[in-house]
Amino acid sequence: MNALGLKYLPTVGIWLVAIVLLILIERFSVPRYQWDHFLLSLAHGLRGYWLDRFFALITWAGSLFILVPVTALIGVFLTRNGRTAEAWLLGLSLAGIALFSRLAKLWFARPRPDVFPVIGDIPLDASYPSAHTAQIVAFVVALCWILKPEKLGLSYYSLTGTALLLTSLVGLSRIYLQVHFPSDVVGGALLGMLWVLGLVNLLHNIVIIMR
Repeated sequence: MNALGLKYLPTVGIWLVAIVLLILIERFSVPRYQWDHFLLSLAHGLRGYWLDRFFALITWAGSLFILVPVTALIGVFLTRNGRTAEAWLLGLSLAGIALFSRLAKLWFARPRPDVFPVIGDIPLDASYPSAHTAQIVAFVVALCWILKPEKLGLSYYSLTGTALLLTSLVGLSRIYLQVHFPSDVVGGALLGMLWVLGLVNLLHNIVIIMR
């Protein structure tokens, strides 16, 4: 294998790890194991008027209806400031994870939880992995990569901290609303993170080659 091919090995390796982990998590949580059931029961026990409303609202932060326009606006800003490669990273992070999470749903075809009543409408697609979680994780990981701590100073850590908190809340909301098993959320989070890390390596090598 030539030097050019070796540059892409980390990308291929990261994405293969993502696939293997996705399969392992699904295999070890079907049939439903105690931790899945326990956390769904815990979430159900916490239910209340204000928490219901809060998680029903915060869960939209992982939806494409929110993430697509936000990504487009940030992408335009980056492009106008001469940061085209970073705009591509952000756009491909969201587009790619939206596609692959839905392909994974078709592959695994896991039914949605039916342990406790769902808050709101139950989605019609398969449960595993959580696309909302995968999308917000991919978006936030890419955004944290794009932000420059040397330019933002302490603001970098407050921004990334807020973004990571939002990501955690979206993942928790999927469990609280009873539309996902906890293992769905874990699988979606790992898929989103590893997709972006592989993409970072891929785009980095493409930019180097084009120079």
